[in-house]
Amino acid sequence: MKISNFWKSSASFSLLTLVSRVFGYVRDLIFTNYLGAGSIHDIFVVIFKIPNVFRSFFGEGALSQSLTPSIIEARAKTNKFLNQVFTILFISLVLFVFVVEIFPQFFVNIFAPGFSANDQKFDEAVGFLRLVFPYILLISIVAFFGAIQNSKKHFNVVAATPILFNLSLIVFAVLNNQLTLQVIGISILCAGIIQLMLNAFVTMRLSYFPKFDFNFDKKLLSSFFSRLLPAVFAAGIYQLNVLVDTIFASFLSTGSPTWLYLSDRLIQFPMGLFGVAIALVALPDMTELYIKKDSKNFNKTFLRGSLSTLLLGLATMIFYLFFSAEIISLLFKRGEFQEFDVAMTSASLVAYAYALPFLLNSKFFNSIFFATSKTKFVLLLGIVSLFINLLLNYLFIFIFGMGHVGLALATTCAALIVWLLSIIFLIYLRKSLA
Repeated sequence: MKISNFWKSSASFSLLTLVSRVFGYVRDLIFTNYLGAGSIHDIFVVIFKIPNVFRSFFGEGALSQSLTPSIIEARAKTNKFLNQVFTILFISLVLFVFVVEIFPQFFVNIFAPGFSANDQKFDEAVGFLRLVFPYILLISIVAFFGAIQNSKKHFNVVAATPILFNLSLIVFAVLNNQLTLQVIGISILCAGIIQLMLNAFVTMRLSYFPKFDFNFDKKLLSSFFSRLLPAVFAAGIYQLNVLVDTIFASFLSTGSPTWLYLSDRLIQFPMGLFGVAIALVALPDMTELYIKKDSKNFNKTFLRGSLSTLLLGLATMIFYLFFSAEIISLLFKRGEFQEFDVAMTSASLVAYAYALPFLLNSKFFNSIFFATSKTKFVLLLGIVSLFINLLLNYLFIFIFGMGHVGLALATTCAALIVWLLSIIFLIYLRKSLA
């Protein structure tokens, strides 16, 4: 593996991610300007978190980390393997969407129990979930195509795909006089269709288009499924913790979900720009080096990736700690989003910011675990992280009364503990590769 190619691909992915984040900011700016931290915005950020979290299970996170190494290992039987995975994925998602469409109240009660205290808010949340949930089917198939592109080291379209999502929401918001939940929901579905069409076309150019194959080969699929469940936790650790934060926030005052959402969006900026980019580009190379038992280049890539993500995390953490209020004010203080909202969002951003070095580093560590098939440890990390976050959320809100800031701080504590456990395991892993 050429290290220069690795960094070139990472830089290209980061640049496209930066463009996506800029459009994401424009989208959030328009939404906060029109909606402030009111009820409609709260419903959007809480309810859309439901398909987003399941997307991290079925979609880009889990599929990328479990499917990409498995594609490389499948070799001559790649198309048969992919057709069988597609068949399972598609049928599972259709059934899941069907269940949610029939019982949306059940899922709103689970993921936003605080909304049940207000009948109008609850009914609007149920209607919005029913409208937007089919997006998970669209974006998960997009992620399937994206994993195929990643396995062939074509990263640019995958990085550019979120741009289309943000553009769709921006266009619909600007062209409508009133930004309602129905307008937002339709824009999300249109974005999913456009993203699917683009990635299907690119994957066809790489000589693959999915077909249904029900003659399942257990041996061929075993590698993928041995990675999938741990991948669900690896991709969803942070999203699960943010979802838990959102569930607890639904019990807090109006505005709390929006404050958490905006501060989390700013945390996701360096995560996507650096952590995800380096981890995603590293995964196919690390897998190949591990299969070839090239310990010298494997360890070289490991050290560079680990050090770069840690330093970038520290730099962005310091920046947010010193300039959180100024950043929030500059980006969002317009229209219905007032000074009080700036102060509340800034407070949760600071609490989240302490987690950045650990989150970026852990993103890269997960690529190492999946490249080396150390998936059981990732599963353990997910369980530990979720348990700690649940416990600390309860303590910080109901015992210490820290409000939405306590939710962000609990996520940070969970990220630190997961990082420490990963470091201990990686020391052992490096010795075994020497």
